[in-house]
Amino acid sequence: MDDSKHFRNRIENRSGICIRWGCPMKKFILNLIKRKKTFLGIILAIVIGLVITISALADYGHPIVSYNRNPVSITFPRAGRIVLWNVITSSSPGYFSRYYFIRNGCRVGQNCTYMDVINNQTVLTPITVAAGETIQIRGCDCYGGNCGSGGCANPHVGWKTPHHDYFCPNYFYSQNYNPSAGGRDFTSLMTAFLASGDTIIGTPQCWGDWDEDNSNGGYDHDFEDFVLIWAYRDTFTGYHDGASGTVPQSQCRAYGWVMQDAAPGLDISYRILVDGNLVANGVANQYRADLTGTCTGGTCGFTQDLWGLISPNVQHTIRVQGQNPYNSSWFDLSGTNKTIRCSLPPSVDLKANNQDGTIRLTSPAQYLLSWTSSNADTCTASGSWTGTKGQSGSTNYTGITTGSYTYTLTCSNPIGSASDSVTVIVYNPPAVDLKVNNTDGPLTLISPASFTLSWISRDATNCSAASSNGSWDGNVVISGNQPMSGVPTGTHTYTITCSNQYETASDSVTVIVIAPLRGTIAVTYARLLLFAPSLDQPAQTLTGEVTGGVPPYSILVQVRAPSGAQFSLNRNGSTWSVTPENSGDLNFGTTEEGIWTAWADLSDDFGQTYRTPSVVWEVAWHPVHGRP
Repeated sequence: MDDSKHFRNRIENRSGICIRWGCPMKKFILNLIKRKKTFLGIILAIVIGLVITISALADYGHPIVSYNRNPVSITFPRAGRIVLWNVITSSSPGYFSRYYFIRNGCRVGQNCTYMDVINNQTVLTPITVAAGETIQIRGCDCYGGNCGSGGCANPHVGWKTPHHDYFCPNYFYSQNYNPSAGGRDFTSLMTAFLASGDTIIGTPQCWGDWDEDNSNGGYDHDFEDFVLIWAYRDTFTGYHDGASGTVPQSQCRAYGWVMQDAAPGLDISYRILVDGNLVANGVANQYRADLTGTCTGGTCGFTQDLWGLISPNVQHTIRVQGQNPYNSSWFDLSGTNKTIRCSLPPSVDLKANNQDGTIRLTSPAQYLLSWTSSNADTCTASGSWTGTKGQSGSTNYTGITTGSYTYTLTCSNPIGSASDSVTVIVYNPPAVDLKVNNTDGPLTLISPASFTLSWISRDATNCSAASSNGSWDGNVVISGNQPMSGVPTGTHTYTITCSNQYETASDSVTVIVIAPLRGTIAVTYARLLLFAPSLDQPAQTLTGEVTGGVPPYSILVQVRAPSGAQFSLNRNGSTWSVTPENSGDLNFGTTEEGIWTAWADLSDDFGQTYRTPSVVWEVAWHPVHGRP
């Protein structure tokens, strides 16, 4: 195959950058591969020289950089393996290339040997590099099929000395390098790397030289391409240390550690999934003393409180994952998944007739035991009752005779237990019923108030009275009544307490004595002119106040004109007014000549009513006509 066609097919299939023949980079490389010294080769060599001179016009798919001197140094940012594969060689027999990996001045390999690459797919033996390590790659072109034992012993006869050989800048970079992109198939090599868990980055390079040829006075241009394959493996170690099973709130958390094996000081992100749903994420950079021998400084731990993020007392599946920082993929930590149920210690509340502690009831007694619990799996009764009980419920008791009964309920879960008890004492207790005017009150009366207190007790041996105003105090009979009169305004509480050998019972009534409802009404002007506002004189204004009673107050202002026509206006509050502005009549109280009359009907929230005395005013027009 013609070299230019052969190279063109490989470049177009491989790079994915310059598809059309007019691409300057493609023209440049196609001209460089012409090795036969023909008249056309001489012309192309001149063109190549011009291309080199104006190399800034070349298209490599990225900004142009200077050619790299042979050998070229490459620093690898991450630990991995590198291998060299010859993509394209001359199609002319006898031409081949040699490449070296050089570390610390010595060619890499057994006993610092090298490998020749002669018109085939021979691969330079892979070597391992550390993160940040710099490796040199040395290339040379030999003639006659033998480069000698230590280097290029038989270089091309037409070349001058020294050789001006360079590595080209990178012109293609991809994390998904096409195995057949260079016109050669190295699928098996890629497959081997991938099968080992490595991630591959292929970086095609070119290398070559150009010199004046002594044989014909022209130029010889020879560029060879190779692929530098850098394979690295991202391996991570981590563990989900969180607890399983039912745990208290203090242990309701997910914790563990994660690190990159090749970079133990690199912070790795983590996330926590609960029942498949993301609830938290962060960076594993917490210090743990037990990790100082695992990751740099022992700072690869993490802990996440789950309380408040998950439902309590419900079983959940916790999954913890770390993130590969290079491709953002997530991986499970060892020890995940874990099943956890976060719970508080159990609690129980047992009541008798909705009361805690001890209650006393009259024989025969009827009462209700009721209980609720939280965070409990089981509840067991003891004392005056037995058996397994539900986590909540009630039990009714009737016909219970005198005696003392203690009921205990114990509720448990895997992290603890709790108990509650109530005691019911059944006996014949005293009782007393105090009334005011035969009602239990509170009773509201108008001052000065009069009323009767009456009471009846049962199973009592003595009774005593007390009042908030001191008007009723001391021992009283166990059943009786007490008239009260002239009681002033205020709130008065009356209490009677009766006792027997078992207990004391009390009853109280309240009497609220209020002042009677009263109010006033007043006129602003005793005499007014007819239609006074038209003469720049004032119209009438009424004002009033309300006292006593129980607010809020309602006021109905009644107004009667001289003609006998009457109308009313509603007001409220303890003070009120009727003005031309708020009455809706700017001539209020001046529209008829004669005597006007007004009064107010008051009512309060207690139901009292009161009518104020009437007020009058005179309206006349005679001053306008000069009448006396």
